[in-house]
Amino acid sequence: MKIERAQHARMSESGSSLLRLIQNHELPVVDLLVRESIQNSLDASLDSSMGSFVEVHFNVGEFDPTKLGPHLEGITESLDRRFGSASQQYVSIRDYGTVGLTGPMHSDEIRDNDFGNLQKLVYEISKPQQKLGAGGSWGLGKTVYFRVGIGLVLYYSRIWTGSSYESRLAACLVEDEKLTDALLGKSGHLDRGIAWWGQAYGKDSTIPLTDEEEIAEILSIFSLTPYTGDQTGTTIIIPFVSEEALLSDASHNNDQAGSVIRYPWMVSLEEYLKLAIQRWYAPRLHNRSYSLGSYLCAFVNGDPITKNDMMPVFQVIQALYNRTDAAAQNNLDDILSEYGLDCGMEPISLHMVFKHGSKAGQVAFVVLSKRQLKMAPPHNNASPIIHLGKAQSDPDSNPPIMAYTRKPGMIVSYEIVGPWVNRIPHTGPDEFLIGIFVPNKDNELRDEYRGMSLEEYLRGSEQADHMSWTDYAIDSRRPGIIGKIRDQVCRKVANVYRDQPNRSETKHLGGLGRALADILLPPEGFGTRPSIEPSRKRESKPNPRRKQRLTLDIVDRPSFNRGAVHVPFVLSFGRTTTEVILAVVAQTEGSTLKPDDWEDPDEIGTDFPIRLLGLDIHKIVTGKRQRPFEPSDFGITRDSSELVQCKNVGLSLVSSRRGRVPFGVRITVPENTGYSLHGVMKMQSTDTLVHAGLAIIDRKDLSS
Repeated sequence: MKIERAQHARMSESGSSLLRLIQNHELPVVDLLVRESIQNSLDASLDSSMGSFVEVHFNVGEFDPTKLGPHLEGITESLDRRFGSASQQYVSIRDYGTVGLTGPMHSDEIRDNDFGNLQKLVYEISKPQQKLGAGGSWGLGKTVYFRVGIGLVLYYSRIWTGSSYESRLAACLVEDEKLTDALLGKSGHLDRGIAWWGQAYGKDSTIPLTDEEEIAEILSIFSLTPYTGDQTGTTIIIPFVSEEALLSDASHNNDQAGSVIRYPWMVSLEEYLKLAIQRWYAPRLHNRSYSLGSYLCAFVNGDPITKNDMMPVFQVIQALYNRTDAAAQNNLDDILSEYGLDCGMEPISLHMVFKHGSKAGQVAFVVLSKRQLKMAPPHNNASPIIHLGKAQSDPDSNPPIMAYTRKPGMIVSYEIVGPWVNRIPHTGPDEFLIGIFVPNKDNELRDEYRGMSLEEYLRGSEQADHMSWTDYAIDSRRPGIIGKIRDQVCRKVANVYRDQPNRSETKHLGGLGRALADILLPPEGFGTRPSIEPSRKRESKPNPRRKQRLTLDIVDRPSFNRGAVHVPFVLSFGRTTTEVILAVVAQTEGSTLKPDDWEDPDEIGTDFPIRLLGLDIHKIVTGKRQRPFEPSDFGITRDSSELVQCKNVGLSLVSSRRGRVPFGVRITVPENTGYSLHGVMKMQSTDTLVHAGLAIIDRKDLSS
């Protein structure tokens, strides 16, 4: 394909500036990719009648870079230098049942400011969807494609022109032009770091390829086939992605309050995609009752995500969403029906805002137990709060969960703190309140607010990343719609929740249950606080009491390598003990199980599923006025059978009651002067449904 380098022009964007346009540090890049790509597909649905559907296929695979490079004029050698012949990963997003990348092939053909899908997606920036009820209102979401890999994206589409089918394929690269190893190199004159590939069009310009054979050859590099028959749609191909980097970006959901958990969706990019699709499109995913257009059929590497495949929390979100839709009331075969649960349903009304009536929407909500959310054995699901990508901070209660969405069916946000929920009481530790607000989209605002629909107002209130609704002024008038909606949601849900019988008793019994667990279980430490920024560590004052006691701190995010978890820690002995076990434990149903307890016939009764792979110590601090010792090779592996010592610090393996699973290391220090050990614990789970934790057990509680 011929290259077209973007030339400098006044007010033109550079690659580095495009990559900064959506700087959302709250969401992982994969989540942003899922949100943007699926929304593009749903907005382009061929058939928007109830019962129709759009298929979106996510694929993660490998390709040979030496086969792709020769198709990209101008960067063939750069790709070869950077990647060689080693197999590389790619992600593709392919939809069916959509109109595809229609519209003019080149800007010269644009008439009446109608850019069309092709120009907006591939060649332009800040050209939003004009379709009422569409997702994007900024035209910036597509920049996430350039952040997933190295900035190179291929676009393939098949469209119906009105008389025949036509295929189109183009490529685009957006990179930081200031990088010394930029693929486009340095021209020495106002480099923009942007280029396109296709077939030549005039001087120094390109349009997409249309030759079917060449397109098929490029697709075959990624084991993809062309659309055939009457199929139309679009395929986005992002080569040179790093699964490890993308999962690492998402791993901020993995470490909380000193515990390290290997969630099932973090074992591979494929599994994380399945979770992210459910997280953001629960209202529309495999929802045949969705009445506002096509519902979503999603696949990951060929596996469909059906309603039964969805995690319980997302099944609940969909069930609540359907209960706000009168057209869906005839088909309520869902998780709430299964448990015979009635949800709360409250209208949200705003006066002096709409032309007709006052209904702004409805909030639907329900309270479910841990067992109903399948958090108990044998399922052992994580908390719904964790599935939403939030941190669970209080073990004695659960914050309310409130979602909100508009017509496209993408969850804008899940709120557990802030103005959407701040008046709603927390539930006890064994139950969760889950709700969703769905607006009355077609209700029109009064003429002083331009007579726009509520859907238009909410769409205009979203920032480029669509992560929140924020009130804004219309012709110097500020209706305050969103603030009023939030206030009513909080007040009405709180009133209904407080009026439920025995609610206070439920919370009391939850606290009593935890108190009993604390008495019956041996004392285990999971770290005193989450890790903090280095600058804050330097500013903090020493805590004399902390030096006296036994503590475990997780000092950095865990890293993942070939299915193993590496957890960096600092173990401080204090001045009260010289011997402990540093152990892995299983976290389930809000508590923990030690290996011996797990293998007890009265508990699980099977081999403990988390195995210690090894422990390395790289610094020993004695607590006395002497320099820390940094051993070059001091550690123990799961195959060690004898005591390992260095500077009178001893390490020995501890196995479970059956003797088959090493789960911890007995660590001894020579004196109680305040020793602290800096090291890394390596572990691996044989069951992705079991969440792993790291704990210290005092010598007086040793049972092995």
